[in-house]
Amino acid sequence: MIDQEQFVATPWGQSSRICECCGNTTKTIWGDLSMNSRMKAAYYVQWTDKSPDHYPNVDFVVGQWGDGVCSDLRKLVALRYRPDSDGGQFMVIDAAGRPADDRSICGRALTRDEVIGTPLAEEIFSMIDAVWLGDPRIEEVMALCE
Repeated sequence: MIDQEQFVATPWGQSSRICECCGNTTKTIWGDLSMNSRMKAAYYVQWTDKSPDHYPNVDFVVGQWGDGVCSDLRKLVALRYRPDSDGGQFMVIDAAGRPADDRSICGRALTRDEVIGTPLAEEIFSMIDAVWLGDPRIEEVMALCE
């Protein structure tokens, strides 16, 4: 069961680039999620404007953070967002190969099977709620449902 406290999303940065396959703008936003004033995860949300065939992705780097904390103590979890007229849905996907799958950031990327049906899954879905409700930049992703 998740702690009674809620995750709080704090936006950090953003970037954009031109998608090589479609020529539209791909955007990435990132920030951190904390609980009880303690960082629990970093998040990255990536989507491509005007490209419904490019589903948005959400990556969470979950684990211990702070000075002197080794990246081996963090794991990468990835989700894909499928927008639709009912608001859309999230699906846990294999995290290997995602941009945050970098050993300087996390110890390893988790597979879908390592997340689904575990206590981590409940935590991840609480995190996505915090990002969806707490980062105003996400409005562009929500607009994909319209």
